[in-house]
Amino acid sequence: MIQYRRRLFYALVNCSEERPVGRRKSQLIHDDILAVASDLFYEHGINNVGISRIISDAGVAKMTLYSHFDSKQALVIAYLENRSREWVDWYRGQLYKMPLTPKDRLLSSFDVLDKWFTSKRYRGCLIANAIIELADDRHPVHEVKREYYASIKNMYLTLAQEAELQDCEYVAEQLFVFLREAMMAAYLDGPSGVVESCRKRTHFTIERELANIQMQTRDVSRQTGGTPD
Repeated sequence: MIQYRRRLFYALVNCSEERPVGRRKSQLIHDDILAVASDLFYEHGINNVGISRIISDAGVAKMTLYSHFDSKQALVIAYLENRSREWVDWYRGQLYKMPLTPKDRLLSSFDVLDKWFTSKRYRGCLIANAIIELADDRHPVHEVKREYYASIKNMYLTLAQEAELQDCEYVAEQLFVFLREAMMAAYLDGPSGVVESCRKRTHFTIERELANIQMQTRDVSRQTGGTPD
């Protein structure tokens, strides 16, 4: 039933009258294999899931799987690239769908993660998990990690710039550190109090930046003989 629903979902999403039937079917099979493998990798761990398990759960022949992914490593990289990109898009979408001021959007940047942290399927950060499991400095997972981390930092940087903070890069870096710590804490120790702690730390960081702006404004005003607002 799960496999049927998954295939039906991909059929609805990817179906196009302009796409040849053979190519469309091939894409559906590719997406289905990737979806099955992604769920298994995240829930059970990359090293704990073999090709035979993926083949069985996806309901495909071994030759079919290898015609789409020439190795387990290729499948792992596709999983990490796809899921990390989806997660960043989801996170950004959650933040911007709320009618908030830029400052409040920054403050709520961890509130939207509460449902994710408390989900029964939550297993921590998929990239961090992969790096720990694979433990190879030369593995291509590190390139995926760099792109993933850069995407998150850039999102936080944009939020800080929209809030017109002073040292936006510093704020973005701090929030990124908070996020990584929160992901780990929610997984290892449970989600209780994680979001609230991050919110307080974010509030402190933002208020300190605003105080710095006000201080510099007063200093400039004194130097020019004006009156601060």
